[in-house]
Amino acid sequence: MSITTFTKTLTMFILAFFIVAADNIMRTLPDGTDVSSLQCSVDIVSIGDLSRDVLEKCGEPIKKTQFIDQPGSVWVYHLDQVDHVFYLAFVDGKLERILDVDCLDDNPNCK
Repeated sequence: MSITTFTKTLTMFILAFFIVAADNIMRTLPDGTDVSSLQCSVDIVSIGDLSRDVLEKCGEPIKKTQFIDQPGSVWVYHLDQVDHVFYLAFVDGKLERILDVDCLDDNPNCK
């Protein structure tokens, strides 16, 4: 196997790994509406932003969940919107999904 073929194979393997990891993280989120951006105070975060930038713009989330068997995490924000909570899913330090969820009686993140 040539170096070029090996490099291409390795690249495809890594890409497939992150696609599967992102899909697994997304399955753990509650039902809600996907949005492409979120306004935190005066700043806006968008899909593709780095976790450090989200932290700088939105502050500490009310909850962070790390996955042991996956390279990702979910941050939960309950901002000024009393009736909504936002789940931000990160893979490899990059924001992959923002989910807007209505606050229902059974959602502990809304209290």
